[in-house]
Amino acid sequence: MSDALQRSTGVTPAFPTVRPARPGLPGRVGPGVPGATADALDPDARLVRRRRSDGPRTTSTADARVMVGMTIVIVALTVLQRVALPLGSPVPVTIPIVAAVLGYLAYHGLVRDDGAAVRTYVLAMTALAVFALVDVVWRGTGALTSLMLLVVTWAALCFRVDERRLHLFPRVQQRFEAFMLVFAVIGILQMLTQFAGVWGYVDYVRQVVPGNLLFQGYNTSYPIEYGSPVIKANAFVFVEPSVFSQFLALALLSVLSRGRQYWRVLVFGAALVCTVTGTGFMVLGFGLVVLALRRGGLWALRAGIVLGVAAVVALLTPIGPILLSRTGEAGQTNSSGSLRFVQPYEYLLQRWSSDPWSIVTGLGPGMADRISDQIFAATGLPISFAGGVKLILEYGVPASVLAGVFLYVAVVRRSPAPTVALAAIFLNAVTSSSFLAANIFYVLLPMAVLFVGRRTELSTREERQLEREHETELRTARPTPWIPSSPPTGGTR
Repeated sequence: MSDALQRSTGVTPAFPTVRPARPGLPGRVGPGVPGATADALDPDARLVRRRRSDGPRTTSTADARVMVGMTIVIVALTVLQRVALPLGSPVPVTIPIVAAVLGYLAYHGLVRDDGAAVRTYVLAMTALAVFALVDVVWRGTGALTSLMLLVVTWAALCFRVDERRLHLFPRVQQRFEAFMLVFAVIGILQMLTQFAGVWGYVDYVRQVVPGNLLFQGYNTSYPIEYGSPVIKANAFVFVEPSVFSQFLALALLSVLSRGRQYWRVLVFGAALVCTVTGTGFMVLGFGLVVLALRRGGLWALRAGIVLGVAAVVALLTPIGPILLSRTGEAGQTNSSGSLRFVQPYEYLLQRWSSDPWSIVTGLGPGMADRISDQIFAATGLPISFAGGVKLILEYGVPASVLAGVFLYVAVVRRSPAPTVALAAIFLNAVTSSSFLAANIFYVLLPMAVLFVGRRTELSTREERQLEREHETELRTARPTPWIPSSPPTGGTR
């Protein structure tokens, strides 16, 4: 066709060259090029706009399968969080559900293993197993079943979604936020109806689900303060109000990391206040510090102003004085804050001073829970070891360091949303004892692990570098010759 046109008109047609776009870099386009838009023809407008995309709509069966799989995982993490399988000791129903989802996606070629994660996983698990066996043989302490549960649970962190499906991550974020919005509204209504006196708290989940299928030992429902008839918001499906608050904090940080739909922050913030617990605020505070470091001083100043206004509004509510009274709990002997964030670390240091070898070998898998039970039986104090201190106490410092390296490689390095990933690790390591509780621990999967390799949350430095690269390309690029298409005139066939 082009040869005939050249013979009839004597003009050689020039077609625009389409250059493949790198992440965040648009391809070269021009008028008449299919798909060109007014925005594409304005390079300056493209440069200043943030490269955050909600991803394309589902256009393939593969995309649909991944989204269905992620939705099932999110349902297991929220709606089914309290459900356990009665297999001797309770096993979170989340474990077989996540295994089935990963197996299904792997069967269709939509999930693969990550080489670096697998290598560090094998190294970390080998170290944990060696020190666990040392404790079992030498000390006669430790339960290998606890080690096996850890090995099985953490294996899921070695998998990644296929690279061609990484564009779905923003949609997965929004789906998690959508679920949490529903529970946030439920939590707010729980508190409002109780204060208004039109409803008294009823655990509907316990009424519907048989007791042998529910986790026991959690403080699922307890009053906002001693003697009060008002029960803390837990949206019914979360094992504790504190866990509900931590998930709300992750959802709020997810919205901030995406930089869109800020109205959701108001709903999550209101629900967070209704939980009347401090751990969610700790996760939120940690995430805001990470965001401030990534976004710079101006962002931190604006966030600080908004946070200050929100704190004043929260203090003016009936719950405000209760939250304010709990700010100094960590310094009060035998308070909830002290039992969770002070005394476990004091016990660890005392144990190290009396038993230096435990720094290296630990006390054996499962010993943290046994020690908690012993302390409770002797003193009546429910001391709670968080995930990080529990790992060090049971396996020692060297193996715990290797486990930390694995978490960095599998969760943080090349994370699509570093703020959410780090906050989720903080949740599991500091505010919750959930390194073995898959119903909580697996929040890492949809919000970080499975989509490692695509960066959607850019820091200020990364955005500026991206803009400089754009500007350099636009200055050095040659204009592409272009001739409008028109029917040939004159000549003969």
